[in-house]
Amino acid sequence: MSRLFILIIVVSFISAFAYDLQFHPFLLQVKDKHGITLAQTLDEMYGEKIVVKNKRCYYFEMTRDADIEYEIDQCRVDYTQQKVYSQADRLNGIEVKGTIWVEGNSYRTRKMGDEWSEWKSSELLSALYWYHRTGFEYRKQNGEFEFTSTRGVQNIRGSSNYVSKNRARKIQNGESSGMIINESGSGRIIIQESR
Repeated sequence: MSRLFILIIVVSFISAFAYDLQFHPFLLQVKDKHGITLAQTLDEMYGEKIVVKNKRCYYFEMTRDADIEYEIDQCRVDYTQQKVYSQADRLNGIEVKGTIWVEGNSYRTRKMGDEWSEWKSSELLSALYWYHRTGFEYRKQNGEFEFTSTRGVQNIRGSSNYVSKNRARKIQNGESSGMIINESGSGRIIIQESR
C-alpha cells in the first residue's frame, strides 16, 4: 500500500511540473506573490492558442484571405529580460519585465485545405520572426504578472473551427447570403447580418 502511495505522490509531483511547451529555466523560477510560476501562467495563456504534439507547435493565424496553419519544429518559449530599470520602474513596483514568445528552429505553413510548404529556417532571426506572431510583453509588478499581447498573438488559436467575434465569416443560408457576426459554442448563428 505504501508503494502505491509513493507512486501517486511521484506522479503528482511530475505532472505538477510537466508542461507541453519547453520553457527556459528562468520562466520556471520567477513566481508571483501567490507562488505561481511565470511558466504556469504562460502555459494557461498559450493553452487555447497553440497545440503541442511531439515537441512541435501548431497554431492557426487569421489573415484577411485565409487561415494559415503553422507547424514549428522543436518549439519552446523564449524570453528577453530588461536588465536596467529606471527609478520610475522601481517606484511603480516593477520587479521584472521583458518580452516572451514561442519559437522554433524551423517551421512550415499551409492554407486551410492545401499542402504543407517546404520547411523554412528561422534560426538566425528567430526572435524577430516569432515575437510579432506569438509574443507578449510581460512584467511582474507588485507581485502580479501583467501581459500585453502583440497584435499577432491576438490572431492565433489552436483550432481551425473557431470564429472570432471580431471577424465576420460569409455564409449561404438557402437563398439568403449574409455574414456571421456572432456564433454560439454549438456553431448556431446568434446574429446574422444580411449583405
